[in-house]
Amino acid sequence: MASRVLFILILLLLTLNSSAFGASVNQLLKMKVKNNSLELHFSKLLKKSDIRTEVISGKKITKYIFDFKNCYLSRGVKSIHNENKVVSSIRVGQYKGSVVRLVLDSKRPFSLKYYQKKQPIFFIKLPLKHQADSVVRRSSLKELFSSVDRSSATRKQKTLKPLAINNPSKSIALKHNYKIVIDPGHGGRDPGTLWHGVKEKSVVLQISKRVYRKLKTLGFKVLLTRNRDKTIAKLGSRIRFANRNKGDLYVSIHANSIPNKKRANIVHGVETYFLMPARDKRAKRVAARENRQLLQGEDIATKRMFINVVFTGPKIELSKRLAIDVQRNIIKSLRGSYDYIRDGGARGAPYYVLVGAQMPAVLVETGYLSNPKERKRLLDPNYQDKLSDGIVNG
Repeated sequence: MASRVLFILILLLLTLNSSAFGASVNQLLKMKVKNNSLELHFSKLLKKSDIRTEVISGKKITKYIFDFKNCYLSRGVKSIHNENKVVSSIRVGQYKGSVVRLVLDSKRPFSLKYYQKKQPIFFIKLPLKHQADSVVRRSSLKELFSSVDRSSATRKQKTLKPLAINNPSKSIALKHNYKIVIDPGHGGRDPGTLWHGVKEKSVVLQISKRVYRKLKTLGFKVLLTRNRDKTIAKLGSRIRFANRNKGDLYVSIHANSIPNKKRANIVHGVETYFLMPARDKRAKRVAARENRQLLQGEDIATKRMFINVVFTGPKIELSKRLAIDVQRNIIKSLRGSYDYIRDGGARGAPYYVLVGAQMPAVLVETGYLSNPKERKRLLDPNYQDKLSDGIVNG
């Protein structure tokens, strides 16, 4: 009882912190090139302390880097292939945590001007022709960004590399700093769903270990919430493990089922979930099944406390984006080798196992053990390999 009350208090604190945090962070809503300027549209005015610049000069290319702290990238903001002959590409991505990184690629250095008006729009002037210097010039609006360190903007840093954008299968810059927590669902006394002797806990552990090995090979730091068949009984202990170890991403891996035996031969597919109130019956049903197993024995007050959690904050949007990417890559990987692959989509659902995550968190339902064909595939090492490839690439 005491541990349950403590977890509820922690959960409430996390929720309140998330709400307060959501009010203080900024979002990059839109990015476009207009009248030879790059316009970055934010949700609110930038603070001078939230901008960091770097210039990295190489033999063939010069990179102008802007890091916007306390900021998150909205869905739909994508890199730009610039027709301007000076700046060949403009790349943007969620660099790490709450930092959005912008990288301008140029064949030669040029004089760069940037400024912000009264609206939350950050302007970067794109040059019409090459210039023979690499000085980052301050805006004529002297009141803005006066504390940006000019020396840090012009020094060369060979160790700093921009994040590779939209190419997860290749080596990612600074990936050794990223920590990914993989959570094989259920375990020990909790078998998960059970069909014809096949236990969910065993299947998802096999898949999770494949994901673990592949990510380690790519150079990431990876942690498993369990690496054997053991019981994780305490409510919220999986997420607390991820938070305590300061994970950057959290992926919980499960297998699905449907209680209606008449439809068991029909219903199949892969689905990826992020924490949100469910908007469709399917998401509600799947979440209810997982939550029922997790909260078995808890009182009604505890269950209602979880149900009434306010799903707010920037982590929700990042989790949604992660779910979309993971789902898309799983389907792409499986369809390259198998037929009968149904895309169940990325969906929001109130999974208790994701509550309180201080990092983007998703839950992957790898398939339906209640479906004979999909159950057979989920036991197949080759199928598990393709499925894990999709999760890793996502």
